Amino acid sequence: MAITALDTHQTVKDLTAAGFTDAQAEALAYALRQSQQLDLSQLATKTDLVEVRREMAEIKADLIKWMIGMTFAGGGAVVALVRLVVGATRNPI
Repeated sequence: MAITALDTHQTVKDLTAAGFTDAQAEALAYALRQSQQLDLSQLATKTDLVEVRREMAEIKADLIKWMIGMTFAGGGAVVALVRLVVGATRNPI
């Protein structure tokens, strides 16, 4: 759908004919005109969203790898502490 220039005068006439007050019709025509002039170049496109999803998947994979590593490291630390405590109780100083 192509966006064309808004004929605010005709819009106000149409709105007042439909029962809007002059002030309401002019306010709505002004709001419509402002919405046409918005800069949409900064909005995300589908391609942008695909890239973000790809980056999120990579981050998720890295996080899973890190968590698995930390789980094994924590398990190793627990085993080491248990051996240290058991060894200390068998051979008191």
